[in-house]
Amino acid sequence: MLACLTRTFLPVSIAIGGLALPALAQEQTPPPAATNSNVFVFGGVYSSESVGETFNFIGTDYQDAYMLGGGYQHFFLGAENGFQAGLEAGAALRKGPGVSGEAWAGVVLRSDGFIKNDHVKISASITGGLSLITDPLDVEVAREISRDGDSTFLFYMAPEISISAADNPNMEAFWRVQHRSGGWNTLGHMGEGANANTLGVRWKF
Repeated sequence: MLACLTRTFLPVSIAIGGLALPALAQEQTPPPAATNSNVFVFGGVYSSESVGETFNFIGTDYQDAYMLGGGYQHFFLGAENGFQAGLEAGAALRKGPGVSGEAWAGVVLRSDGFIKNDHVKISASITGGLSLITDPLDVEVAREISRDGDSTFLFYMAPEISISAADNPNMEAFWRVQHRSGGWNTLGHMGEGANANTLGVRWKF
């Protein structure tokens, strides 16, 4: 009797185990790795007004001055779809009327996906740090003269709104204000330096 039961149920048990093991292995597949780094490119037009007035990107007074740049971000605190903190570094070419360069680095704070649904995710961030230029734009020259200042080395700030699609979450488009100032005359005896409204694209990895 025992031998008969063994011959009957042992093959069935082996078959069930063979079916269950692949399903169990599938359930234990690790989730995709978090995207903690990104690169971005962006470009825009400088305003002759203050940073607050530059936020009104439709009504601000634009100059004949432009910028094209890119950068890298790496987040070391927080998680996707939540609060994140990291570092940013970037560089840009500026034209207006001569050509000059800008390099900056700072800390970036991001609220990742503060608006999110099945189709899109909207995030907000702000970067604060230091900015170095090779030559001033016309608007910076005018402000240097009015304050007897120097706009070469100033504070950097970049508030930003970005949007990504649910079916392509690792690419996002963004609007950012590129701002340089002396921080209430703390650096270079400068108030406003230069402000630009910009649009860009970011790739996460």
